[in-house]
Amino acid sequence: MSENNNGSVKVAAAIVAGLLFVSLFYVVTTTPFPYSSYRSRELLPTEPADALGGGMSNFLWNYRGFDLIMQTLILFATAISCLALLREEKN
Repeated sequence: MSENNNGSVKVAAAIVAGLLFVSLFYVVTTTPFPYSSYRSRELLPTEPADALGGGMSNFLWNYRGFDLIMQTLILFATAISCLALLREEKN
């Protein structure tokens, strides 16, 4: 009976975690990032040198929250990978 109860708790936890992730993703992608107060107009060129650099810069500033979540996800995956490589094996 405890195994069945344990499985339902894991399913409920997975559903709650999924809903939290989806709601966080929605808030981050719909709320604008206040980047204009953090940068100086004198340091940024008004016209980009090439289309790719301007497009990438535009994407990163418009979706800064998404960029930060992806960076956090990459750091988390790196930490998990390092822990997996450095774990002690049981004989």
